[in-house]
Order: sequence, then C-alpha cells, then structure tokens
Amino acid sequence: MEKLVKKRKHRIIVNLFQTLHRLYLERGVTCRRLKRDRFKLKGDLSVKMRTKIVFMLLALLVVFVSGCMDQKKEIVVDKPGNISNYEYEIFLNESGNQTLANTTTYYLLEDNTEVQVVNIVVNTSKLVIYPPDTLGGGSEDTPIQNFVLLVSPANETRANPQTFEELADRNETSAINYTLTQEISRNLKVINLEFKEPVTGFVAYTLKIPATQSFASLKPDSEFIRVVLPEGYATGNRVFGIARPDPSNVSYDEKERQTLLWISSKMGDREEAIQVKYYTQSAPLFFSAAIIALLCGVGLVLLHYARSRKELEAVRGIFELEKEYKQKRRRRK
Repeated sequence: MEKLVKKRKHRIIVNLFQTLHRLYLERGVTCRRLKRDRFKLKGDLSVKMRTKIVFMLLALLVVFVSGCMDQKKEIVVDKPGNISNYEYEIFLNESGNQTLANTTTYYLLEDNTEVQVVNIVVNTSKLVIYPPDTLGGGSEDTPIQNFVLLVSPANETRANPQTFEELADRNETSAINYTLTQEISRNLKVINLEFKEPVTGFVAYTLKIPATQSFASLKPDSEFIRVVLPEGYATGNRVFGIARPDPSNVSYDEKERQTLLWISSKMGDREEAIQVKYYTQSAPLFFSAAIIALLCGVGLVLLHYARSRKELEAVRGIFELEKEYKQKRRRRK
C-alpha cells in the first residue's frame, strides 16, 4: 500500500515537472515569436515611415519646382504707340560732364488710373519692367499699353544730350527687333523687354494702376528713379501722405509739378520698393480751415454755455430772495 502511494506521488511529481518543462519551452517559443514579430513590426513601421517621407519630399519638390518654373507669355504689340503722348526729358542730375545714366521716370496722371513711364536706357540689351500690381501677381491681356521705342544701336550711338534730343524729335518709332514677354514667378509679375543687340535711347509705355492717390512699385534697375506728381498735387505731409523711402531730392519742374528723385546707389539693400502717397495741395489748407472752424464752433458753444450758466445763477438768486422774503412775512404774522 505504501509502495502504491509512493509510486503515485512520484508519478504526480514527474507529471508536474514535465508540465513545468513544457510550459517553459512554450514560453521560450512565445518570447522568440514576440521578439520576431516585434522586429518585423518595427521593420514594417520603418518601411511605412520611409515611404511617407519619400512622398512628402516628392510633394515638396513638385511645389518648389512649380513655384520656380517661369510662366512666360509673349506680349504682342499690335501697333506702335503715340510718340506725342510722352515727355522725353533729358535728365542729367546736374552732371558736369553731360553723361547720361539709366533713368526711370514715372509720370502720375490726374485721373489716378494710369502711369506713364519713360526710361532712358544707355547701352542696354534687357529692360525689366515691374507693373504696379507686381506683388499681386495678376495677369491681364494687355499689361502694357502705348508702347514707344525711340532707340538706336548702342555701337552706333553716343550717349550724350544731343543724341537724345535727336531721338526725342523723331516722328516715327524705331524699327528695332525686340521681344516682350510677361513672366509670373513666385506670385510676382515681371515684364521683360529684350533686344537682340544693346540699344541707347528712350523706352516709353503706359501701365494701369489702382484708382487711388497712392503709387507703389518695386525698384527698377536704374541709377535714377523719378516720380512726377500730377499738377496741383503734393506729398510730404505726415497727416495726408509721404514718400517711402525718403527721396534724395524734391523739386518742381516748369509746370510746377512736384518731382521726387531717388538714387539707387544711395538706397539701402532692404529698400526694394518705393511708395508715394500724395494729395491735393489745397488739402492741408482746407483741413486747417476745418480745424479752425471746429475750434471756433467749440468756443462759441462754451461761451453760450457760460452765459446761460450766469443767467441761470441770476434767476436762482432771485428765487432765493423771494423765498426768504416770503419766510420773513410768515414769521411776522
């Protein structure tokens, strides 16, 4: 009997050890599977992350390339512009040696819807034009109007005042080969005027501008930049409008038009645009008159208030005397 009990105990113990050993082996396999699955999961995740990164880089590359690609469109000038519409001033900037330099002059018109631009170009093969709506990046069918060329090949022309006077006296535009294209890049509109050979002379055109008493444009590639205000207008009053950056010189021409001058070589690197807010010359006078009238009105109101207050105080004094008189009469009775 005792032997049977011992055999059963021994068998139970053996079975217990066998079960523990089997569980241990299964646990090891499970751990190895877990490790393998974990590494596999990591591998799958790394592959997915790499795929996402590659797609993101490709998307960024597409956006960058599309932003950098130039959207060019050729501008066709149907007929030459009217030469007599422009003023061809030979600007020397008080140069003692009668030397001309690239100059861009903006003539603002009184209707505030157009600006006439006259360029003096010296030995130039490419002219970059920045329309006033450059920063908007809009696209018009006719971004440039009344295009006039009064130029001659630079190798056949001397850049002196006499040559420019002869060019300004011409009755017909120059028969020079050129290409005029509109380019939109990074939401900036640019018009490129390219000649097959360097030229010297006048390049004039008209641009549309917003109908406001404010003009703004990117700095052109010229040594001298001029803005001529319409007759009867001015700038410089901090209440009504000023020019930014500060011009190098302010003068008046023969028609009593205020003329602002900037010199590119003296402008800062961050000054990439010019802006002019202008107003009628009578605006400050009318404003001062309105202020004076307002002050006079306030003074009259205060004077009337003071007189009314005195009259009320006098009436109040009379009522108080009558009240005292009535009280005295009652006491006597």
